[in-house]
Amino acid sequence: MPFSYTVRSDKDTHFTGAIAQNASEAEDIALPGALAGINGNARSHLRSITILSDQNLAWEVMLFSSDTQEDTDADVDTMVGWWQFSTAGAVQLAGAGLFRYYIDGLAVPYVDDDNSGELHVKLVNRSATGKNAGATGEVIIELALEPMVTP
Repeated sequence: MPFSYTVRSDKDTHFTGAIAQNASEAEDIALPGALAGINGNARSHLRSITILSDQNLAWEVMLFSSDTQEDTDADVDTMVGWWQFSTAGAVQLAGAGLFRYYIDGLAVPYVDDDNSGELHVKLVNRSATGKNAGATGEVIIELALEPMVTP
């Protein structure tokens, strides 16, 4: 199996605000130096997504190829894809601690089009219950990226 780099948000600086139903928070997460420099703009394949969350909420993770992220002008919008995670799909061990969500088997091409050395991610809350701000609403998103082999 080829090597993958893990890009992980920081619970203390990313996704720290409250998020109401159908609202979102966008973050630009620094790519590991080695991945950021591959082929000029982090050409890779997204292989898996993990979410660790204090709250069991219906999450949606959206991936974009630049800082502009979503835009009402279709020529400017840079969405790569999105993935939904249900409350029923979350795992919590022994009825305590973090809720864990996971998807793998992905093969989604990702290119950092603005060459910023960042992964551009948006977290959407699809639950009627709002995401808490601060320590009781901590969320970490972890994405596994495999460098693309190019000729």
